[in-house]
Amino acid sequence: MAGISERAADSKRRFSFHIHLVSVMILMLITSGLVIGTLNYFHTSDIVAENQARALEQVGRATVSELEGVMFPAQNFVHSLAAMNLDMSQLNNSQRSWLPMLYSSLSQQRGLSAVYMGYANGDFYLVRPLDTLEKRQMVSAPIGSVVLVTKIVNGQSSNLFYDSELMPIRDQIERHYQLDPRERPWYQLAVNSPGIVATDPYIFYTTKEVGVTFAHANKERNMVVGADLTLASVSESLNKNKLSESSLLVMFNSEYSVLAHQQASWIADNLQVTEEEVILPRLDKQNLGVLSQFSGHSGEADGGSFIINGEHESWIGQIIELTLEVNADRENVKIDKLFLGLASPENEILMDARAARDQSVIFSIFIVLISIPIAWYVSRLVAKPLRELMNQNEAIMAFDFDATKQVNSVVLEVHQLSRITEQLKKTIKQFSDVSTMLGEEDNFGRLLEKSVQEMQTILNMEQGAIWLKNDQLFELQTQAPEGFGLPQTFTYADTLNQPLVKHLLDTTTSSATKFASLEYQGQPLNLVVSPLINRENKLVGMIATFSHHQANVSPRVLSFIDALSSVVTIAIENRHLIESQKHLLEAFIKLTAGAIDAKSPYTGGHCQRVPELTKMLANAAVEQQDGIFADFSMNEAQWEELHIASWLHDCGKVTTPEYVVDKATKLETIYDRIHEVRMRFEVLKRDAQLSYWQQVASGVPEEQQQDLQEQLNQQLASLDEEFAFVAKSNIGGEFMGAEDIERIKQIGQRTWQRTIDDSLGLSHMELDRRASKSVSLPATEKLLDDKPEHIIHRREDEIIDADNPWGFKLKVPEHKYNRGELYNLSIARGTLSEEERYKINDHIVQTIIMLEKLPFPHHLRRVPEIAGGHHEKMDGTGYPKQLTKEQMPTTARMMAVADIFEALTAVDRPYKKGKSLSQSLRIMRFMCDDKHIDADIFRLFLHSGIYLDYAKAFLKPEQIDEVNINDYLPDQA
Repeated sequence: MAGISERAADSKRRFSFHIHLVSVMILMLITSGLVIGTLNYFHTSDIVAENQARALEQVGRATVSELEGVMFPAQNFVHSLAAMNLDMSQLNNSQRSWLPMLYSSLSQQRGLSAVYMGYANGDFYLVRPLDTLEKRQMVSAPIGSVVLVTKIVNGQSSNLFYDSELMPIRDQIERHYQLDPRERPWYQLAVNSPGIVATDPYIFYTTKEVGVTFAHANKERNMVVGADLTLASVSESLNKNKLSESSLLVMFNSEYSVLAHQQASWIADNLQVTEEEVILPRLDKQNLGVLSQFSGHSGEADGGSFIINGEHESWIGQIIELTLEVNADRENVKIDKLFLGLASPENEILMDARAARDQSVIFSIFIVLISIPIAWYVSRLVAKPLRELMNQNEAIMAFDFDATKQVNSVVLEVHQLSRITEQLKKTIKQFSDVSTMLGEEDNFGRLLEKSVQEMQTILNMEQGAIWLKNDQLFELQTQAPEGFGLPQTFTYADTLNQPLVKHLLDTTTSSATKFASLEYQGQPLNLVVSPLINRENKLVGMIATFSHHQANVSPRVLSFIDALSSVVTIAIENRHLIESQKHLLEAFIKLTAGAIDAKSPYTGGHCQRVPELTKMLANAAVEQQDGIFADFSMNEAQWEELHIASWLHDCGKVTTPEYVVDKATKLETIYDRIHEVRMRFEVLKRDAQLSYWQQVASGVPEEQQQDLQEQLNQQLASLDEEFAFVAKSNIGGEFMGAEDIERIKQIGQRTWQRTIDDSLGLSHMELDRRASKSVSLPATEKLLDDKPEHIIHRREDEIIDADNPWGFKLKVPEHKYNRGELYNLSIARGTLSEEERYKINDHIVQTIIMLEKLPFPHHLRRVPEIAGGHHEKMDGTGYPKQLTKEQMPTTARMMAVADIFEALTAVDRPYKKGKSLSQSLRIMRFMCDDKHIDADIFRLFLHSGIYLDYAKAFLKPEQIDEVNINDYLPDQA
């Protein structure tokens, strides 16, 4: 019913099947449209990306072609010029013949900025065409200049300008050009290399252009020929090959220095100019907008695309590596890694793809709108019989098996589902009935009998039995049918001579229930055997049904029996497990109680006899038909609770030291310290005798010697008498008055001489209790004393606060133990000090604490309360909680009576004799009058004759004297 309520509560959040069906169809259409549109979008995007990658590769090839187009002629020119073996004198003397050739070569080759020769003696010769206004302005050339020739000879520099006819032009400006070619990188690189070399791209100091220098050394003339090659044409090539109006193209090296840009002036605008040098724009160190983000993607130089987040929009970026090798006369020149980067606005690139996607979405919406009414009609047609089946299943779920009927539907599966629902109803009802029956049965024997009966009913067979497996032996657990010989026990070896056993065991080779027919005792016998398999997949037994009549058992019924046998197995195993746990708990409880009794001869069999007497009292109360106990009753759980509580009522005694429980004299701890005291008296006697002989040896007169002898005899007699008094006081058999205690203190004032360090050989714990100051030897000691080391303090965890969680109301002594000699000898009654008596009483405190820590099930939750109440008194003066009669359960009051009677009559206590029946009952009568025990329970104890039954079972014959119970019955309240 809870499930139906939950369904009703959730109905607002759920929808019918036809709505789900319509929703699924619409969702599938929408999903299909979205998937198709998305796939089309991504496919188009991939095509765009691939086209862009191919376009970038074409730009890369064009860029490489442009680079090779300017580098190859430059290399040939440098190589040829180096092979001419021109020295400085030839250039000076034949300048008019060499200059036209050099100028012509520079003019015809794109990108050549200058050509020059440096010599080992420091001479330098440079030719630079001034073909643009910017170049002429940079060197402040005279008007009409087209060529600049710079020479350094013997350290003297000169700059010569020539017009278009290569005629000198007079220069009005005095110029000084300081340069040592031998210190230039291109010179040093060429001298140390066998062929043509190329520098890394850099900014030309004079023209502020980006380029590289090719150089070749002529070892015969000790000269190096160099040529500056600009990359301005690469920028022009990039500008020609832009992929879109807004796309950006840039070429950079592995250090992220920009070498070419689609806008030729961009590099000059973004140069980093310092006092010492001019640095190319750096993608990684300057804020160059979108281009700066190329530095974070240099590892993706494979043409793959990536997203760049711009300030206002997203860009799609790609990077490819340009591998450039140019050669001249088989001499290879490897240029450092170059990269070509492309960035294009995402909206511009994917515009067509997004338009196609939007068209797909619109088309999908149109299809959905048309499909909704069709899907609605079809779903309503299918959902109506399903709704009826839902109502029927709700009735089955509520175990209302009469509210179901056959449902017809045009859908075959729904029609079959209705028929199966009817069969399911019958199966669930039968299974539920059996499971409920097995779950409610708490008696193991009846559980087995009912399991067999249910199997017989389901299979319509007359007889049945259960065998449970114990090791290799199968034991019959139910009563064998009359006139039908079933084996009580059998093993696997019995299959040879017992056909029925063979068939029974053959069916246990698998977990499935089996049906068999055989000839048994001269009659045909039909047999259904279901193995009982536990959670560990082990065979624990078998359940079998038999019939001499014709039986037709369908596979469906056998499957049902399989499921039912699993329930039976679980029920049997659970009940068996519970019984085993109870037996284990019982054994552990008795083990604990036996250990407590064995711990001290003073307790004897107390923990074993008190449970017997307590249960005798409880039985007597249950049997009362009238009186105060007429309404008293106990169920099985309460009996178990009382049993455990009575066996564990003194379990806290495991924490009580034996020397406290067994303390027979006042000075006894682990040993009786009276021996130590006696030894001190012996020392005093020896001291007296020694003093006497020392005086005699000193030569006293004979008459004085007799006086000394008389004094010695008196002193020795006095010591003997004083020790006898101390020893008698140590026994604790008589009450000690104030005069006796005062005399003990006077005797203790005697002193004796100690000549040995009394801290030697002690444990570290005893040393910790002693005073830290040292005493010089010989030391004077009192005969009897209370020393600081006699005090043993309580630990913090041993202190019970007034607001403790258990409700204990105890007067806790200041110290845990006080072993002072005078303190213990001054005990007025008995042998126990206040601290030791508290420690003995503490056993009930520990009993309650220990039992409350145990996770008792609900039906045993009062075990600590019952076990911990047997030292309480009816007037509230008991311990440890000072409960009154009304606050205690009846069973706890019964246990208090049993505990006292057992203690009074016990004959196995070495410190006392067991009292007779009359003596014990008289004492307990007085305890009733003092409201220490429950008078009603004591009256039941006498009237029921339990005292006599217990006496015959546990007391010695001489203890059982004549008793008239009327003499001991307490007065009626």
